[in-house]
Amino acid sequence: MKLVFTFLSFLFISCGTTLKSESKSINYDSFLPEIKFLIENRVPISEEMKAKKFPETWEGNLQSSLRDYKILLGSSSLERRSLSITIELKENMNRTGAGRQKEFFFRKGKIHIIRHNEPIPPKFESGESYNNAETGISLYYEDGVLSKVACFYYYDPCGETSFLNPKGEVTKVTKEKTQCKKGCGHLVPYRIPGSYFIADNKVRVRKEPSTKAEIITELNKDTPIEVIADAEVYEEVFPHYGTWGKVKLDDGREGYVYGAFLRAPGEPDVVAIREKADEWKKKNGWKGK
Repeated sequence: MKLVFTFLSFLFISCGTTLKSESKSINYDSFLPEIKFLIENRVPISEEMKAKKFPETWEGNLQSSLRDYKILLGSSSLERRSLSITIELKENMNRTGAGRQKEFFFRKGKIHIIRHNEPIPPKFESGESYNNAETGISLYYEDGVLSKVACFYYYDPCGETSFLNPKGEVTKVTKEKTQCKKGCGHLVPYRIPGSYFIADNKVRVRKEPSTKAEIITELNKDTPIEVIADAEVYEEVFPHYGTWGKVKLDDGREGYVYGAFLRAPGEPDVVAIREKADEWKKKNGWKGK
């Protein structure tokens, strides 16, 4: 692409900044498909980025450092129209300084892959280690439609892999050779204000952002809920790792829900997909092959 434009205007907003709720009416038609997808997935991008249009620019990189995580935006020429978003938690788990990562990859305006990476633990007495490796749940799309839900343990496929048709029906389930020693969970670096759904059954709303805190109530799957702030408190709830969302209940009470148990409007319903996979296995006499 001939025209090159600075990415300095692509400023990302911190979770510590007061954000307007995404639950209000938004004219999504004014956004690029990539930006619309990120908004519906509640990725914390700035108003400046939301307003960008082709063919102003799509070349270059931007790294923005926030309090608890940093965001790297990478993009290609207009002709290729590929975009990647990497959100990395600021944790120095090894000498490379790499932290847990959540990545979005787009091709020609449509989502292609969403995956999570974990730093490989130190291998030597010196503390040196390899780089990050794909670990946890990964989502693969064909022409912007979810087609495969897979699990990885340090780059190796593990557990079960579910294949879906364009209608969202599970058409096949395979069992991988490697066990998911770290489970098949989500990485949730942020939960910015906006409308969400409860992602699982009997999800607990707590008084403070901790699994040890007092339980206020329990909510069932698909219950709409409003997140009013990102608690910016990270905790591992196996097999997930992430922040807590501060929520407001219908009766006006406030509490906290663990981020992995919240589902943004644009995020796939993985719990429902796994239920469909179980039904497919029963129907097809699946024996783990």
